[in-house]
Amino acid sequence: MSFLLHSSTNTSPTDLLIIGAGPVGLHAAFYAGLRGLSVRLLEAQPEIGGQLSALYPDKVVYDWPGLPAIRAAEIVTALAAQLAPFKPNFRFGEVAQQLTQTPQGWTVATQKGSYPARAVIVAAGLGALLPRDVQLSGVHPDLRTLPPDPQTLGGQRVLIVGGVPQAVEATLKLSTSGARVSLTHRRALFRGSPAQLAQLQSLRQSGQLHIYAPAELSRLDATGAWLDRGDGPQHVAADTVVVLNGHLPDLTPLQSWPLGWQGEYIPADTAQRTALPGVFVAGDVSLTGGEFKLLSVGLAQAALAANHAVHFVHPDQKAKPGHSSDRRLP
Repeated sequence: MSFLLHSSTNTSPTDLLIIGAGPVGLHAAFYAGLRGLSVRLLEAQPEIGGQLSALYPDKVVYDWPGLPAIRAAEIVTALAAQLAPFKPNFRFGEVAQQLTQTPQGWTVATQKGSYPARAVIVAAGLGALLPRDVQLSGVHPDLRTLPPDPQTLGGQRVLIVGGVPQAVEATLKLSTSGARVSLTHRRALFRGSPAQLAQLQSLRQSGQLHIYAPAELSRLDATGAWLDRGDGPQHVAADTVVVLNGHLPDLTPLQSWPLGWQGEYIPADTAQRTALPGVFVAGDVSLTGGEFKLLSVGLAQAALAANHAVHFVHPDQKAKPGHSSDRRLP
C-alpha cells in the first residue's frame, strides 16, 4: 500500500473530498471510487487509519464484520488494499479549516492549501488527532512530535520518547533504515503487536537499538537529552529527538462551519446529507449514530454518504449502487 504513504502534490479539482482517512473515510472513498468518482482525502495524521492507527493499532477488534478477531492495524491494511485500485489522492498532515461554497461545489482550505470538489464528506471521527503539547525544559535544535520519514534520517542519532504504538513503529522503521536509534519511556512497557515487540527485543539484543526504560526525560540540550533513571542523570546524544506522547482530538476548526452542530455531532438525514447541499457526514461525528460509536455503524454511514454523493455529483446516476459483484474493478 505504498501509494498511501505519501501525500500527492496534485491539487486539481476532484468529484469528492473526504475529511478524514480513518476507516469510515477509507470506506467512503472505496464506494465513491467504485462508482467512478475521483476522490481526495485530507488527513491530519501522517498516515491512514485514524484512531485505528494512531491510538490502538495493536489492539484486537472483535466486532469487525465476518472476522472473529483482527488487529486494528490489519483492518487498516485491508481497507487500503480494497481502496488501492481507485488511486485516490491523499493529503497528509493537513487539517481542514475553512469551507467555502463555489459555483462548482465547495473548496476546503487547510493550513497548506485549498482543494476544490463538487461534494464533501465529513468523516472526521472525534476530530483531527493532534500531538499532545511537549513541555520540557531546555532546547534541542531538532525536536519533533510526529513520526519522521525514515528515509531522511539514515545514519543520524535519533532518540524516540514514548511507549505508544507509534513510538514502537517509528523505532523499528528508523532502525531498519540506517538510523542509530535510542528508545526511552517512563515505564518499562511498550505497546505494539507481538511481532513488533519481538523485533524490538531482537534489535536490542543485537546492539542495534538502545532502550532506556524506565526513565524520565528531565531536560533537553543542544546535543541530546538528559534522562533520570533513578540512579542519577544520564545523557543520551541525539541529532533528532522525537517525542510521541499520544494525541488529543480537536473538532474546533470544523465547528465554525454552518452545519447545525449539536455539541460534537453534525445532524444529517437518512442519506447522511447535512444542512449544506453536497456536504455529507459519516462516522463518529454524525448525529445519526448517536452514542453508537461503532465501526459497523460508521461503515454503513460511509456507504450511504458516498452513494448519495455520487447521485449529487451525477444526478443521472441513482444513489442505489446495485451489487458490487456485477462490477469490474479497474
